[in-house]
Amino acid sequence: MATLTARRVGHFFGRLRLFRDLSVSLHGGESLAVTGANGSGKSTLLRILAGALSPRQGTVTLQVDGESLSEEEHPLRAGLVAPAVGVYEELTARETLRFLARARRLHSADARIEAVLDTVGLAERADDPVGAYSSGMQQRVKYAAALLARPPLLLLDEPSANLDAAGREMVDAISDRQQAQDGLLVVATNRPEEAERHDRALRIEDHR
Repeated sequence: MATLTARRVGHFFGRLRLFRDLSVSLHGGESLAVTGANGSGKSTLLRILAGALSPRQGTVTLQVDGESLSEEEHPLRAGLVAPAVGVYEELTARETLRFLARARRLHSADARIEAVLDTVGLAERADDPVGAYSSGMQQRVKYAAALLARPPLLLLDEPSANLDAAGREMVDAISDRQQAQDGLLVVATNRPEEAERHDRALRIEDHR
């Protein structure tokens, strides 16, 4: 069981304040949609919740099985899919996942790599260079990377970006599975139909 708690979080760049006094708590199996205009700070908030960026104000805590994770461990237990997350174009999808498995010290990861490749629909193209993939296929690589370590916290920034209808169905299935397994799910989106799928919504502009 995982719990994510943000307390009075605020962030700014110079004189540009994105949000302040933002508090939210998620428990195992719950999902949150983060909405707001382009440039309002949705992507920044997701990076903060993922532990990849420290907020200027407030705190974010990720607990797994009742234990609070350290600042170093937090991002290792979060899976983030976002436009700013790059792919290794010179590697194949399978090589990418093997590299990430070594970096995260995942032992005996071959079976997990094959399962994730199948989940995102890349099993048949897993040995082709990622640089030869379409933008939609590269987005699927990002999903594979995010899912590799079975993260208790999954964060999706504009989850359907570059994906066709089949890709959007994949995202829905991944999201449903994350919640069914008592994981946490946070989605940043401007699409009302995506936001409506989730348990709660947080509008960035309400925290200016």
